[in-house]
Amino acid sequence: MNQKAWSFKAVGQDDLRYFGNNGYHDDSTSFYRYDNFVPNHKQVKKGDIVIVTDRKNVLGISVIDNLISAPYIKIRNRCPHENCAPAKLIHRKSKKPEWRCSNGHEFNHPKVEEVSALEFKADYKKHYKPISSVSITELISHTPRYNVQSSIQEIDFEWAKNLFGGIVQLDPTEADCDDTLLDADDQRKAVLRHIKQRRGQKAFRDSLIAQTAKCAVSGCEIVDILEAAHITAYKNDTHNHVSNGLLLRCDMHTLYDLELFAIDPDSFIIYFASQIQDKEYTRYHGKKLQVTYKINRGALVERWERFIEKNELVEDVPMSMAIQI
Repeated sequence: MNQKAWSFKAVGQDDLRYFGNNGYHDDSTSFYRYDNFVPNHKQVKKGDIVIVTDRKNVLGISVIDNLISAPYIKIRNRCPHENCAPAKLIHRKSKKPEWRCSNGHEFNHPKVEEVSALEFKADYKKHYKPISSVSITELISHTPRYNVQSSIQEIDFEWAKNLFGGIVQLDPTEADCDDTLLDADDQRKAVLRHIKQRRGQKAFRDSLIAQTAKCAVSGCEIVDILEAAHITAYKNDTHNHVSNGLLLRCDMHTLYDLELFAIDPDSFIIYFASQIQDKEYTRYHGKKLQVTYKINRGALVERWERFIEKNELVEDVPMSMAIQI
């Protein structure tokens, strides 16, 4: 069992400094997400020690008890100026234009790019211990190749082992299990398989495309990234009728599944939850759904009521919209 020790830098979305992407959704006491664009992603293994930090503090220590990976579509922000490939994008909240790249270009909105990637989730909740006695400075002193910009860095194993107070030994077959897809062809096949699964059942998706071949929210007409979303959860083939479906851009589909936007069943107006502040999405808040076919109102009502219960909205929605069926 070749154990190593790592530091994981968990940065909340409200603490992002550079906006090449929209960050990751972590729980510092339970799990850490990253993808194959992050240095050292291939090296982290089940059974390794992890020290979790934010920008200024060491938060806790644990051992990875599970590591899983899955293909996904990564959303990246880019400078819209032709042939510009800056090292950083900065989102300015109090200055116009809001965006600036490290090459000096200023703009209102970044160019949104979707790329195939492999996401990893390292679970460590079982053995997690908070730490208050170790400073970031001390951690850095035990990080042989420290880089201020790196989110995953190898640290001195013996120091981390002593800090943890003894290693939790996993079963050898678990510790040596490598869930990482290292073969490029295998990874490509897995990504394509995942895309096909997310697109939805072919006949259902084809029937939605035949109605209107564009995203019902954004109007995106890139068919390759449009997915068949069920308004009510799929249970059997009767739920695969076009009236129970929306053709959505892949990222919109994810937000819809997470109940982060919904459609008023009477007006077909789109409403986003208050935590969605990215202008790539809020620009569609208050717009009308782009469909040309009849949608099952009962299905929309079910989703709308769940959404109202769960979320605050970017703008107030009249509570009279608590639907009467």
